[in-house]
Amino acid sequence: MKLSVGGTVNSDPQNEDIERAIDARPQGADWHIHLQSNGDDHIEASARPDGSYRVAFVDQGRRFHATRPVDADTVKTILVEYLNDDTDWRTECRFVPDRAKGSRSKGSQRISSEPPTWAVMVVAGAFFVAPLIFVLVDHQFVRLPSGFGIVWLVAGPMVVMALAMLANKMIQARRASVWPQAVGRITKSAVVATRHQKSGEATEVTNVPAIEYEFSVKGSRFTGTRLSLGEDTGGANTEATLAHYPVGAAVLVYYDPGDPGNCVLEREIPKDVPRGCAMILAFLAAVGFGGYWLVVHFLTFIEPYVQDGRGKSVVGFTAGGLVALALFFGSRFQAKTGAMWPVVPGKVMQSGTESYRSRVNRSTVTVYAPVVEYAYVINGHEYRSRQIQLDDDGDRGSRDDAQEVASRYPEGCDVEVHYDPSNPSHAALERPAGTAWYLLAIALVCFGVAIYASGLLR
Repeated sequence: MKLSVGGTVNSDPQNEDIERAIDARPQGADWHIHLQSNGDDHIEASARPDGSYRVAFVDQGRRFHATRPVDADTVKTILVEYLNDDTDWRTECRFVPDRAKGSRSKGSQRISSEPPTWAVMVVAGAFFVAPLIFVLVDHQFVRLPSGFGIVWLVAGPMVVMALAMLANKMIQARRASVWPQAVGRITKSAVVATRHQKSGEATEVTNVPAIEYEFSVKGSRFTGTRLSLGEDTGGANTEATLAHYPVGAAVLVYYDPGDPGNCVLEREIPKDVPRGCAMILAFLAAVGFGGYWLVVHFLTFIEPYVQDGRGKSVVGFTAGGLVALALFFGSRFQAKTGAMWPVVPGKVMQSGTESYRSRVNRSTVTVYAPVVEYAYVINGHEYRSRQIQLDDDGDRGSRDDAQEVASRYPEGCDVEVHYDPSNPSHAALERPAGTAWYLLAIALVCFGVAIYASGLLR
């Protein structure tokens, strides 16, 4: 929990801190108290001229406010119970969502990270309906190129998805272009660690900038957390975002007049959205064309140049050699880069193991991975990471192996953290092991077998 009173932050608040802050006088018209939970949720109260308080809280990104002002004693009770994780604070007064019923803005028009329903339907149609249409066209009207259906199933829906994403952002930008403005104030500017686990993989920690601002519309106070129409996924731009929006800074907020909680600080489409969509489309086009050519022409093209019908062996070992060579150069680059990273002190916040189900050799097995989550501070902002070694994916296979790694970093111990100065969220406890020379050996062996199978040395 963090307690903020008039811009002063207390990282370890107690009950008496809340009571003392509310009892303190005088309290101006802009006085407010803000209690932040360990996540993004928080509760706040602001003073009114008559000595009462407006109370509001944010739960999972949605803002609620008390239907009537409350007195000082009620504010104390609400905040103290919230601090102590006592859910009875919700019964002290009646709370309703900021967005009232009958708002002319529909939920589907709110700026969200989730794709709209129409985009999901278009992508589903591209995957399920389009192949049926191709079959009908292929038999009744025109002959499609051989292998076209397979290429479409692989790349077609992803192309449609990229176009739908771009169209959705353009629609949102058009709506936001006529939104009115309000002067707001940044109330939170910090780094928040999010955890997500993909199927068959260990849990990853991602650091993203968490910006929160408040503004007033017709006497009602609202809180916003969204910066722009795009998605801020952190990475190298985290520090720049935090520097641009420090706590207390005045900002212009663009809001939907029918639903002021639907708001942004930047309403133009980020430059990286069209660029990203274009790169996705170019990549998918290259994959689609390359896949089509491989399916239809490649073996026919290469077979005359090899002896004894060994074209598949030549292709397979050549591809394996190229992959091993790329990994070799990647390990060299990573080793050189990691050796130049600066070091900062950190602390292990969690140490243990986790398990997940993964497919190995066509069977599903339980895989164990060490969990060593540590915190470190860069430019006054706390980051989290679970990366132990820069060139290690964290998998250990057995429980004993995972526990052995985790035992080297017990919870609460001090550690040295190596971090990327251009992207502080990228860090590791150990430097890379060094260049993987065995990958170069594997690449040379693969190339040698491919040359031998081609008959060029005979």
